[in-house]
Amino acid sequence: MFGRFALFGFSLVAVLSVPLVPAQQPQNSIPSAAQQGASVIRSTTRLVQVRVFVQDGKGEPITDLKSEDFKVLDEGKPQNIALFSAESIVPVKLAHPLPNNVFTNRFDLKGEGEGSATVVLFDALNTSGSDLIYVRKHVLRFLQTLKPQDHVAIYALTTQLLVLHEFTEDAAALVSAVNHFIPRESVAYDASNVENVNLVDLGAAKDWLGFQNALNNANAMIGDRNKINRVGTTSAAIQAIAAHVAAIPGQKSLIWVSGGFPLQIGTVTIGLTDMNSLSAGLYRSAPLSRGDSTNHLNQSDRDSESLEPVVNRAALALSRANVAIYPVDARGVELEPTTSPNERSRATSQDSATLTKEQESRDSSKLLADRTGGLAFFGSNDIGAAMHRAMDDAQHGYTIGFYPDHDKWNGKFREIKINVAVKGARLRYRKGYLAGAYHAETEKDLNSALQETALNPLESTTLGMIVEGKRLEPIGRNLQLRIGIDPKQLLLQESHGQQKGAVDLLFVQRDSAGKILSAEKQHLDLKLPQAQYEFLAKAGLVLEHHMSVSPQATEIRVAVSDTGSGAVGSVTIPAQTFFASEKGN
Repeated sequence: MFGRFALFGFSLVAVLSVPLVPAQQPQNSIPSAAQQGASVIRSTTRLVQVRVFVQDGKGEPITDLKSEDFKVLDEGKPQNIALFSAESIVPVKLAHPLPNNVFTNRFDLKGEGEGSATVVLFDALNTSGSDLIYVRKHVLRFLQTLKPQDHVAIYALTTQLLVLHEFTEDAAALVSAVNHFIPRESVAYDASNVENVNLVDLGAAKDWLGFQNALNNANAMIGDRNKINRVGTTSAAIQAIAAHVAAIPGQKSLIWVSGGFPLQIGTVTIGLTDMNSLSAGLYRSAPLSRGDSTNHLNQSDRDSESLEPVVNRAALALSRANVAIYPVDARGVELEPTTSPNERSRATSQDSATLTKEQESRDSSKLLADRTGGLAFFGSNDIGAAMHRAMDDAQHGYTIGFYPDHDKWNGKFREIKINVAVKGARLRYRKGYLAGAYHAETEKDLNSALQETALNPLESTTLGMIVEGKRLEPIGRNLQLRIGIDPKQLLLQESHGQQKGAVDLLFVQRDSAGKILSAEKQHLDLKLPQAQYEFLAKAGLVLEHHMSVSPQATEIRVAVSDTGSGAVGSVTIPAQTFFASEKGN
């Protein structure tokens, strides 16, 4: 019953030289979403996890609270606290490191199962060139003050996500990584922040105002498209980080040092807003200088567009991975952008537009922080202090988990309220969650997610996996890969005494420049009799695949996707591990 069988080029076996079942959780810890799936993934029950930070009247953390001290309400209705964590997890140290030919995306098998982990995202995509040097200096100072127990990774964002250094407790290694990263002013940032042309100040007659505004409006439309691209790239990077750290138990923080991006595009910056056009969803400039009728556009070319859905996708990914984000404004102290409109004269309308743009960037940062239980930092030249504040949060927070007892999974936002039985205590946590209905992903969505995971510089850990490689012959470049996963992670459906589901696998080969040399996709349907499923749930599900490796390949990325839940895992394998003895490798 448990023998091998071949399907779509794969063999299913039930043995691997490393354990497939995740290590036991330390006491009082909350398993990650992926690890929770080991017991509940095949049901429709949804676990909502919320990070809670509790301070006394002096702003000091309260660290001795128990589960019974908290009360959780979902849309005003009390909920039973199913999971609770208040203590840091002792770091996991492997007694026996993984063999040279075995690779994994599981942090527990890498000896990196920390109780708290911090990612620093150095954002050069959304930060002006004048601020990048300033930010880099403060990031370096922050890294130099890390304590030996601090578990930190640092990534950079340009037009793509860059891994400067993965998680480590070696502050010197992090400093070295940032020293080797020289951020430069981004072309993408410049393209979305074009300065307005002022022909009148350059000596032109007021009759040129109409042409001036049309030119500025056209430039602004191009800038809007580039802003959309920046927001999309940033959101995708944040989602990739969330997927990467999803399997790390305990408190996780993302410190995002950035100039930010707008939550809205199409905002009028030429003259004043015609409120009639605004209410219609279109923008048209109104007279600027004492009713001068020449200061207008002949047609409303710029439409307003909210980027909140894109930001919400990033916030949802962070919440699912139990990550709080801490946006730190890279621009330092600036003029307060919330000056009352009636205190601004017509002569200062351009300054008002600039302040409005800055406020829109702050709105997106606040939205991300509020939706994940983090905190946004503005108006301070001490970036390092803000970053330390974010790290302190990770050391003293609580994690509360509950299973909502409602049946209204309609995609709407549901408000969470948490009370604590301590007089004068102040709480900070995300204020709710999106009660999204489960729906099967389309084949297009599944393919897109699998491809993005395969090409992402960060490994995804939402589906834990182990890959063992073996060169088949002394001569030649044929490789045997055995991919091990815990089937309890998969969303399988029981039907007629069988557990049914499917997985997609993608094998990508890249050269030293990151160029894709080949990509091979395979689909595997699973139809496991109940007895076989129960056996594999203990022994592990192992898929065997043979491939020919290109002589130019330096890296092999293996990605696996559960078609039922959409969870994806990926592992990177250096080709030189198996072919280092060959000339040219």
